[in-house]
Amino acid sequence: MKAIILAGGLSSGLVPLTINTPKPLLPIGNYPLILFQVNQLKKAGIKEIILSLSYQPRLIEEILKDGSNFGLILRYHVEATPLGTAGAFKVAEHLIDDTTLVLNGDVLSEMAFEVCLDTHRKRRGLVTIATCSVANPRSYGAVEVDQEGRVIGFVERPRGKAVRNNTINAGVYVLEPEVLQWIPRDRPFFFEKDLFPVLLERRVPFFARAVGEYWREITRPYSYLQSNMDFLDKRVSIPQFHGYQKENHPPGNPEVVVDDASLFDEQCMIKPGAQIVHSVIGSNCRIEEGAIVRNSVLWPGCRIQRNAFVSGSILGRGCTIGEGSLVYAGNILGDKSSLTSYCRT
Repeated sequence: MKAIILAGGLSSGLVPLTINTPKPLLPIGNYPLILFQVNQLKKAGIKEIILSLSYQPRLIEEILKDGSNFGLILRYHVEATPLGTAGAFKVAEHLIDDTTLVLNGDVLSEMAFEVCLDTHRKRRGLVTIATCSVANPRSYGAVEVDQEGRVIGFVERPRGKAVRNNTINAGVYVLEPEVLQWIPRDRPFFFEKDLFPVLLERRVPFFARAVGEYWREITRPYSYLQSNMDFLDKRVSIPQFHGYQKENHPPGNPEVVVDDASLFDEQCMIKPGAQIVHSVIGSNCRIEEGAIVRNSVLWPGCRIQRNAFVSGSILGRGCTIGEGSLVYAGNILGDKSSLTSYCRT
């Protein structure tokens, strides 16, 4: 059984975080996002994973290598030009010879993929998609399903009366090789807006499987920040791979205020009087006297100077927040950003 992770997009919605870091390597609780996906696929019994890449593929290959450290076979396919979700599936056609589970590379989930596979086999589907329920489907593509679990329609970013349910496409698909015949070569083609309408028109066996486990699509800085907060709240499982386990390194100084939820990577320096609450601190960070960090994510090498305040924000690699500066909720600083003393943002 094979799976494909579609991880080739440019991730423009996450800029500036993705200028130097491809989305699959965005840290969630100091683990790369893609490790969570690989972990869930392995738990579902997947033995071979194809990674469809485009943006900075070498950085991803350097971390995952051939997959032997995970007890898996990993293969890489690099697109010279991104061709959309279905287009990436078509480009990997020479590697597809059986039922394949396809996963969008921006999905963080506790979903049991084996449940989708089981539904697909029992119903003898040509396509089975995972769906989930959200409070507001207007930012997603709503899926219409009949009482027998057949997909009967899609409504992209529904508005007004078009909002008839809160069931959305979860970005997980089980596909038979036969669907490749309806995907053109060498031009952008997407599952959601191109392939699926064709399949509905042809009335192929097309099913949906609702899942209730944790699910989050990481396409904007807010959703990235929230995924880290969810990790701290133990809503997301730690990837279970030998050699990739990270220990928490909280400061031992009793003059530092740290809550139980916060995580610290190695070689951080936290000075007396600092406060860290519900935050993820990357390696080699320095937080000085009187500084406060709350509900934030600091990537490696950040420096928070004396009496600075950071709340509800994301700081890329090597950022510096000057003495007495105030960084309020919603700020996203790219790598090596620097605020001088007593700034407010």
